[in-house]
Amino acid sequence: MDRKLRKRIIGAVVLAAFLVILVPEWLDGAGHKSRYSNDVAIPDKPEFKPISDYMKTTDDSALTINKRIKSEESTVHAWALQLGSFSKEANAEAMRDRLRAKGYASYVDVLKKPNRITYRVRIGPELDKQQLEKLKAKLVKKEKLTGMVVQHP
Repeated sequence: MDRKLRKRIIGAVVLAAFLVILVPEWLDGAGHKSRYSNDVAIPDKPEFKPISDYMKTTDDSALTINKRIKSEESTVHAWALQLGSFSKEANAEAMRDRLRAKGYASYVDVLKKPNRITYRVRIGPELDKQQLEKLKAKLVKKEKLTGMVVQHP
């Protein structure tokens, strides 16, 4: 083969490889970003209060805290946001299901009295009462639901 023909063949091979590699990237309509993963933003580690902040104790030693947690007279309190009280279980479950569909951790609490049974719809429980107060304000504004923060259980 003469030199001129060899250069043309090499040029044609390079051009064909270029077209085979890059043309599909340009013409698929998805663009460059679809082939490469997006940057993932990981939020900072959340701040959690230690359990001792929820307990009313003067001695913060681990032994005292463990004894208080194990005792029946523990001062750790949980809270719930009560949004409704119903005499029919189906009504309470319907409200619970609507709240769950919107992303709220709701449940039905049953209160049995001698003459009747009451079904209470609540969100929670939560150790931080202030969190539920904020949620209560959000529900009034967003869902037009009023409620009250109560001790859990």
